[in-house]
Amino acid sequence: MISYRFILAVLLSVYGGLLQAQQPDTNAIKNLYDLSLDFPDDRVTDLRGNADKIETQSSKTGFTKGRLLANRLRGLAEEYSGNYEAAIAFYLQTLNDARAGKWIEYEIAALSDLAIAYSEVKQYEKARDVYKQSLQLSLDRGEVSSIISGLGNLGAIYNLLDKPDSARLFLEEGLRLSNEYNTSQSLSSIYNNLGNVFFKKRDYQKALNYFITNKALHQGEGQETLLWTDYLNLGDVYIELGRMDSARFYCGEALRLAKLLNSRSKEADSYALLAKLYERLGRYREAYKFQQNWYQLDTALVNQETAASIAEMQERFNARDREKQNQLLQAAIEKEKLQNRNLRSLSLAAFLILVLSVVLLIVYRKSNRQLVKVNAVINRQKEALSELNQEKNNLMSIVSHDLSTPFSSIHLWSRLLETDEHMNEEQKKATQNIRKAAENGERLIRQILEVERAGTTQEKLELEEINLTAFLHHVVDQFQPVANEKKIRLYGPSSESEVYLLTDQQLLQRIVENLLSNAIKFSEPGQPVRVLIEAGPVFTDLIVEDNGPGISKQEQQQLFSRYGRLSPKPTAGEASTGLGLSIVKRLANELSATLHYVGEPGKGSRFLVRFKK
Repeated sequence: MISYRFILAVLLSVYGGLLQAQQPDTNAIKNLYDLSLDFPDDRVTDLRGNADKIETQSSKTGFTKGRLLANRLRGLAEEYSGNYEAAIAFYLQTLNDARAGKWIEYEIAALSDLAIAYSEVKQYEKARDVYKQSLQLSLDRGEVSSIISGLGNLGAIYNLLDKPDSARLFLEEGLRLSNEYNTSQSLSSIYNNLGNVFFKKRDYQKALNYFITNKALHQGEGQETLLWTDYLNLGDVYIELGRMDSARFYCGEALRLAKLLNSRSKEADSYALLAKLYERLGRYREAYKFQQNWYQLDTALVNQETAASIAEMQERFNARDREKQNQLLQAAIEKEKLQNRNLRSLSLAAFLILVLSVVLLIVYRKSNRQLVKVNAVINRQKEALSELNQEKNNLMSIVSHDLSTPFSSIHLWSRLLETDEHMNEEQKKATQNIRKAAENGERLIRQILEVERAGTTQEKLELEEINLTAFLHHVVDQFQPVANEKKIRLYGPSSESEVYLLTDQQLLQRIVENLLSNAIKFSEPGQPVRVLIEAGPVFTDLIVEDNGPGISKQEQQQLFSRYGRLSPKPTAGEASTGLGLSIVKRLANELSATLHYVGEPGKGSRFLVRFKK
């Protein structure tokens, strides 16, 4: 006979199995999440569907990470669709949940997603700051693969910020770790970005070697996204090498893959490169068509309203963080008040028992704590000012994007009109005036932005010992076409002896370019402009002199002020904003050099930049 205890055990087992069947397994949720991360750009609908499934099943099982995983997938879906504002909102929520749960690996992933989205909308400074946070977390954990990935990401973003030397430091460290630990993870990204470093430094052959190596790594099934990057890079470097047939092939392949991947951002970048190619070929009509295609896609991807919304979301996220910090600070203040009351009681007791030594010790410690608190308040104020400065820089980036593109279009269209053989001389002159006006507009925007950046950023100097004589000859050669247009005789320094200088090459080039531009602008046709080096035992002087109108002693007082307008005018009606010399003064200060002016009305001008040895 079967006992009742046996029957009860069977029933309980069956009931437990039914309960388990009704509650989804958390391993299945994680597997679904991992599978979704490998979806290509065109499976947006599947990503959103899987995100909903993960959140629903997690609520049934009590899986606490479910909302975080679902929101990250939703962010990826919005990013693949080009909805960066919505993507960033999901990534910020994911980051907030990861920090609340103290899940470091998900915090690193959320920071990386957020940085990628900021890069897509051209907010590179924000992307750099977020990548730095991600790398620091990886360093704290000591996870080598994550550290290598973080170094590669920072190298990529410094390339986008046009700082190839900084990018190279991060990338070569990532390559060293990859070789040391024999891992190929992120190796493709490091090769690609090292190629971009040498491209920016105009060492095109080295760049080509890295790009070709990367293409060989990606030849195969399912590598279209990576191959698109390789084709775009190869097309660009072949343009610079003058191998136009190869450039046309790879640019066309990049556009084909971008359309195959249904990626608007990749298609926009492909059109931009094709515009550059056809402009170099002198086929301005095709170049203008490609540029229009690029501008329509690029403007659709990121506009001022979207950038403002993204900045507003970031500020709301920062505000929540600041609110939490304020709550912690308030609790600390209350605790400090209680401690102060206790200290006063102890001080009174010490006074009553006439133990002077104890009283002096308490007062000393209290003063020390007060100093620490004051320093903490000062640091918080500095952080707040830094955030405000960052917002201003973001606005300047948006202005650069939205204002420079129309001037580029006007410039390119005027070049196209100049090739029309049916235009009379008056029409040709009008077209040339349009082109010059567009060029002056672009130059004005660049100068204004350069002054604002110089006033707000303090970047670390990248010092290196350069051959000053060869460097100045290179800069003079770049300005020779401009001088030839005004029939200005341009002379470089004597090549008989080589002078070496420890300095930041990029800042020095900007100083010389501004001084040369002014000298040519204010010189009459046929007059000479000279670049000289005078090397002494204590100083090395870099000199730019001309035979222009000179400057009176009264006006010399405002010579280096921002937007200062002086009585001398450019001799060919060129635009003058009064920005160049203020830029030179600021850059010279950053290099610990001094800037001097020697001259008087009617006897030319002599600008001297003095470097201490």
